[in-house]
Amino acid sequence: MNEQTLYKETKERKLRGSYLLTGAEELTKQEALDRIIGMLDPSCAEMNLHRLKNPTARDLLDAAGQLPFFDEFHIVIVNEWSDSELMDGLNAEEKKNPGSIGRLFTLLDAIVLFVRRGDPKETAFMKLFSSKDRMIRFDELTADRAAKFCMREAAIYGSKLDDRTARQLIEMVGTDAYRLRNELSKACGFVGAGGTVTKKTLETVVTASTEYNAFKMLDALLAGKKDDAMRMLGTVLQSGKESPMGIAGFLEGRLRLILIAREMLDRKRPHQEIVSRIGGSPYAAEAAIKNAKMLPAESLRKAVSAFAEVNALVKSGLCDETNALFKALYQSF
Repeated sequence: MNEQTLYKETKERKLRGSYLLTGAEELTKQEALDRIIGMLDPSCAEMNLHRLKNPTARDLLDAAGQLPFFDEFHIVIVNEWSDSELMDGLNAEEKKNPGSIGRLFTLLDAIVLFVRRGDPKETAFMKLFSSKDRMIRFDELTADRAAKFCMREAAIYGSKLDDRTARQLIEMVGTDAYRLRNELSKACGFVGAGGTVTKKTLETVVTASTEYNAFKMLDALLAGKKDDAMRMLGTVLQSGKESPMGIAGFLEGRLRLILIAREMLDRKRPHQEIVSRIGGSPYAAEAAIKNAKMLPAESLRKAVSAFAEVNALVKSGLCDETNALFKALYQSF
């Protein structure tokens, strides 16, 4: 089952039985959960909403088997559990009472929601829900979907935001919906109701991700603007949101991709082949290709080697993190 089907069945009040909600996008997952809870009659919702934490199989089956209180159904939400322990318990119950696991999916007066943060590796528990078409993945938003989300949120705040500016915000903070909503609320509050959020607004009030700041810093370094790059680095380090080792690791990773792009450009490979080889977001791939045109392959190899050495310098005690990072910067640029 996908998000659209879940939304449709929620709207039509067709949901019954058990479902597993998982995936990396937490805001849309929470919104789906809120819509399902909203199906309950408000006058007795408290009596019909049950939350379980690390339940045993018997606890779960007992909670699911309760009768609703003056409503068509009741809802059980499970937020924490061990897949293996719960699956073992359900299998044990199945041996004592055949049909006990299947009962979770055929309930007529209950909705049981397993809500998991993140997107873990597939387990027997997940396979059980997947086989019943009862697992819904809330994947990271695509750039297109995130842009529409931003424009919708801006309209709710009474502000104007066009697609191009929305995509600038996405480049600055990523596609996590919670983060987008938080940064957009600052931008909309800055321009006020009826105002227009512009690129300048975003640059003024938005807290950009470390990745975005590192992109800008790397752009400046490759363009020979060392003073600008050092100011950006100082701002990132002062914020305390990223360690020097973390920045070094990110720069090493980016430089490796830029080196791949440079080597493929030297071999005159087609643009689309280079984009495909680099992988990741189209924005990041295009940025790598653009940066690759600024330095020869040999210089990029030297830079990759310098940043790769940061970890060894710190672990050996020869440098602290900050000095090791600056050493790599000066060796490379």
